[in-house]
Amino acid sequence: MPVFRYRATSAAGLAQAGIVEATDLDQAIDVVHRMGLTPIRLETQAPVRPATASRSIFQKRVATRDLILFTRQLETMLEAGLPILAALETLHLQTGHPLLRVAIDRVRSDVEQGSTLTEALSRHPRCFPSVFVNLVNAGEEGGLLAAMLDRIGGLLEYEEETEQRIRSATFYPTLIIAELFIAFLVLVKFVLPRFASLFRNLDAELPLPTRVLIGTSDFFEKYWYLIATAMIAAVAGAVVWSRTERGRRHIDYWVIKAPLFGPIFQKTIMSRFARVLAALISAGIPILQALSVAKGVAGNKIVEEEVERMRDGVTAGMGLAESVQGRDVFPPLVVKMLAVGQETGAIDKMLVRVARYFDRDVDYAVKNLSTAIEPVLLVVLGCAVLFTALAVFLPLWNLMNAFRH
Repeated sequence: MPVFRYRATSAAGLAQAGIVEATDLDQAIDVVHRMGLTPIRLETQAPVRPATASRSIFQKRVATRDLILFTRQLETMLEAGLPILAALETLHLQTGHPLLRVAIDRVRSDVEQGSTLTEALSRHPRCFPSVFVNLVNAGEEGGLLAAMLDRIGGLLEYEEETEQRIRSATFYPTLIIAELFIAFLVLVKFVLPRFASLFRNLDAELPLPTRVLIGTSDFFEKYWYLIATAMIAAVAGAVVWSRTERGRRHIDYWVIKAPLFGPIFQKTIMSRFARVLAALISAGIPILQALSVAKGVAGNKIVEEEVERMRDGVTAGMGLAESVQGRDVFPPLVVKMLAVGQETGAIDKMLVRVARYFDRDVDYAVKNLSTAIEPVLLVVLGCAVLFTALAVFLPLWNLMNAFRH
């Protein structure tokens, strides 16, 4: 049956948009009238072809900057009083990203058919990550969707800025290591084999570092197909394992415990969790329901388990701080601030202060990331240069001695 996209006004004069199915234009107009709306514009909508949906499987995830733009625009429209369907219709027409454009249209259609915005967004995980969906859910549960979208936009902008700073801080070390690896390959492939051939003619023994490098080169040259197969199998196995419950738990544990980067990710998660929980509590959401919603914004299985333990503790009559006291996932500062918040009855204010503290701490850690990486980089470079120098100059020294004799 043909599908018609309509624009109409309600009895209150509010603009609305959507789609209806009808055999022809006249029947579509009747359907809109029966909905209590006055049609302004009706046009035929071409159905989405299955091939379009299948091609999207091979497209990349929506970039954070596109998601930020979508969030800010939707928040502005809702703040201006525009209905959610009309706002989504406008965003569908304005969005340039093809995958996001299709997703917005389907989200609008799902909402029109009775789904909540959270349910509609959750059906498109490559456009709207789980953290985003859970934050929207928090906004819907608290009746403050526009305000939560503003918080989401701020969080996304902050995380995008933090990611850019980390990339900037790690660019120089990555470049140095890449150049060192390329130099190593050139040395092993083109320089050392000539030493080996020369020494064989002179019946001289190559030094151990040189033999190690040449042996490594010969091994890769003879068994490259086995190495490539093993690497592909390892990557595929790692991907499958990371999608299991146990694999995700191990990865999330490593994320918050890794040297240098672990504390940054942990504090970022704590800041996000504290801000969302504070917003829910200040909106009057019961603490158990607020913890259930805030658990989903952590984006880390280990932290989610701790929040669930906190929720179970509250159910059993314990305080928020008591249920996680003595564990290493929640930093001592969070536990102390929760305890103070419980005593003063201002948990939301304490959580906001926790979030601000961690934001400043993350900024400081990211700014000093290059300084923290430099000692490790110097040790790696020193060992690599020493080993390479021994592999190159020891044969030259032995070759000069062989010529003398």
